[in-house]
Amino acid sequence: MANKASCTSIFAALVLIVVNILVVLASLAFLTFGIWAMASPSTLSGVIQTIPYTVVKALLPPQVVTARLGAGVAAVSSVIGCIAIMGLRGAVSRSPFLLFMYASLIFLLLLLECALFYYFASSFIEKGLQDQDGQWTHAIRLILLCCEYNSSSSAEVSRPWSCCGVDAYPDNCTLQLAYDKDCRQTISSWVSSYQTTLYASLAGLHILLFSCALLRRQSASHSYS
Repeated sequence: MANKASCTSIFAALVLIVVNILVVLASLAFLTFGIWAMASPSTLSGVIQTIPYTVVKALLPPQVVTARLGAGVAAVSSVIGCIAIMGLRGAVSRSPFLLFMYASLIFLLLLLECALFYYFASSFIEKGLQDQDGQWTHAIRLILLCCEYNSSSSAEVSRPWSCCGVDAYPDNCTLQLAYDKDCRQTISSWVSSYQTTLYASLAGLHILLFSCALLRRQSASHSYS
């Protein structure tokens, strides 16, 4: 029984270590981006425009890469990175306190992520894509291959470049090249088809990390007693 518990604890630790190392590395990359954007947005924008991938340059034009964006990215990546470091340190040191805090924060993150997805999905379905949504509108059009200014709209209506794909960046989108699918209907259909899968995937990942943290904590508590 002790050997089985030990193997379970080791497996839980390995899962926590691997996942949290990957999260820490990703957080460091985003934190670097955020700090660079705050320190010198023009320099970062110049580097981005040299990237050979048109979609990156299109979604991150100079007017988007600002100190405000950098501050937001840095703040979010710092929080996620700190949680990951907490889980990594707890898994290695078998600290009951760190593992309990990590499990609690993972559960809270699950609730937050589900709430944010529900809010944005409901907003897009109800209102459609709005200009104030910023670069999200371009990203959604590119992912779903849709356009709210489709063929039923007036030919004189100005269409965003993303209605025709990245090849139309920055202002080469025409009625003939625009996607036929309406974005509002496409988003509604996508959410209806995949929201259960998305919620299940989020819940599965977070429950796995939550369970591993509690298993590792339980093993640590037994070893101290």
